Amino acid sequence: MPLGTPEGPTQSQWTLNAVSVLRVGEYPVPFEIKALPDNPDADGVYDIIQRFIDLIDASADFQMSHATRTYTHIQRITPTA
Repeated sequence: MPLGTPEGPTQSQWTLNAVSVLRVGEYPVPFEIKALPDNPDADGVYDIIQRFIDLIDASADFQMSHATRTYTHIQRITPTA
């Protein structure tokens, strides 16, 4: 089957992982927060994502472990004629 031209990125996803400073018993409460904007390349999206990451990072109540951005690409496969 021939492969088509890769299309994308069709979607971007930002993920922020953090834990609470307060503990329940011996353990912090983990958080995985995802942002999935409809138009990830629109003006202002990066600024909003960065502000949210900075907000969590500056909080005395949470410890951010990492933040990532992932992209999804599509490559269509068509039957051989």
